[in-house]
Amino acid sequence: MICSDTTFEEVNKMPIVSRKDAIILTGKSHATIYRHLRSGKLSKTPDGGIDTSELLRVYGAFVSGGDTNDTHIDTKNSVVDTYKTEKSDTEKKMLKEQIEMLKEQIEMLKSQLSDTKIQLQRTQSKEDKLFNLMENRLPPPNEQSVINLLKKKFL
Repeated sequence: MICSDTTFEEVNKMPIVSRKDAIILTGKSHATIYRHLRSGKLSKTPDGGIDTSELLRVYGAFVSGGDTNDTHIDTKNSVVDTYKTEKSDTEKKMLKEQIEMLKEQIEMLKSQLSDTKIQLQRTQSKEDKLFNLMENRLPPPNEQSVINLLKKKFL
């Protein structure tokens, strides 16, 4: 998983590892890892993983490529590649979700803009009518229709 040319920053990018990966990272036996977990010397996350900072605290630096055989190095490299791929996939998924959220916000803002334009048109129309009334520019009401309305109401 981790070999000698892996930097501390790369290790920090994959903070939670499985117990199996912890065994590979530290070069410790299965029994040692589990014993330390049971005794509390090594703590685990609520989901059962192990934080790489915990592994560094308890065991020090991770095993390097020179301390293991070639098969072990290949396994370590494949785990690093898996973590990088998973991280990349997770980032892509998060970015896609953010893009979808931003698209929804854009649609909402377009709708609000459209509503605001309609309100502005109505307000301008009312303003024009009021202005015309003030200038007595509206045509006089049809006198015959006013008379008919009054007749209907009072007769």
